[in-house]
Amino acid sequence: MCSQRSEVWGNQIQLTKQEILKLREKENKLNDRLARFEQFYSEEKFTKEELNEKTKKVEAQIAETQKEIQAKEAKLEETIKKFEEATQAMEIEESGGGRDAQCLCANNLLF
Repeated sequence: MCSQRSEVWGNQIQLTKQEILKLREKENKLNDRLARFEQFYSEEKFTKEELNEKTKKVEAQIAETQKEIQAKEAKLEETIKKFEEATQAMEIEESGGGRDAQCLCANNLLF
């Protein structure tokens, strides 16, 4: 029972970590786009006005992505905290039984 609960928590933590990684990849691509805009401007393929217009749009997307990352990181921290609290509660409930070892190993899911 404990190991099943731990697996569910572990899956939720892993899913959130993957979501954060995807958002960071998105942010990196947007930053690459900004760098290309600067390059195009330096090569005189963009006017200053075109550069400013395009840059503002991408910077807004980056800011939004950063907010999403922060929200996911907060969710991850909260999930880990709840997992740790649930693990402690399960350890107390099942103290004296052979299941303690299963609950204790659940901490490995955090890393």
